[in-house]
Amino acid sequence: MTFSYSSSDSSPHRHPHRLRRVGLVVGILAVCVLACPPPAQAYVGPGAGFALLSSFLVIFTTTLAALASVLFWPFRLLWRRVRNGRPPQAKIRRLVIVGLDGQDPVLTDRFMAQGLLPNFKKLSETGSYRRLKTTFPSVSPVAWSSFSTGTQPGRHNIFDFIERDRRTYLPQLTGAYLGSVRA
Repeated sequence: MTFSYSSSDSSPHRHPHRLRRVGLVVGILAVCVLACPPPAQAYVGPGAGFALLSSFLVIFTTTLAALASVLFWPFRLLWRRVRNGRPPQAKIRRLVIVGLDGQDPVLTDRFMAQGLLPNFKKLSETGSYRRLKTTFPSVSPVAWSSFSTGTQPGRHNIFDFIERDRRTYLPQLTGAYLGSVRA
C-alpha cells in the first residue's frame, strides 16, 4: 500500500503537522503583540498612583471585611447559642424621642403648666422630660447632626444648610455628602 502526495491535496486530516505549525506561529505572534504594546499618548500626573492605590485599598479592605464577617458568622452564632440562646434583654421596653425643631422650651414649660399641652404633660409625668442644650451655631442642620452623631460640630463638620465645594465654589447641601466622623 502506497500513498501519493499531490499539491492539490490539502486536507488538514492528512497533514496535522501543518495545522500545529500554523497554530504555533499564530500563538507566537499574539504573544509578541500583547507583550510589546505601543507607547501611551497620555499624561499621567504624579498623583495618579495615589488615587489608584487608595481605590485598590478601599476595595481590598472592603472585600477583606466582608470575607471576615462571613467566616466569623458561624462562630458568633455558636457563641450566642452557648451563652444562653437568647439575645440580651433590653433595660427599657420602649424609647420615643420627641424633638420639635425651633420650639422654645420656656414656652413649652409654661403651656404644660397652664394645661394647654396635656399630652406633653402626660408624657413628661410618665416618662422622662429633659431640656436639651443647643449647639453653636444654633441652626437646625448643626443641632440635628450633633444630636444624631453625638459629637460637636467641629467633628461632624456641618455648620449650615449649604457649604461651598472647595474645588468649584459651587454651593452644595451639607447632607448630600456622606462621610465619617473625624476622630
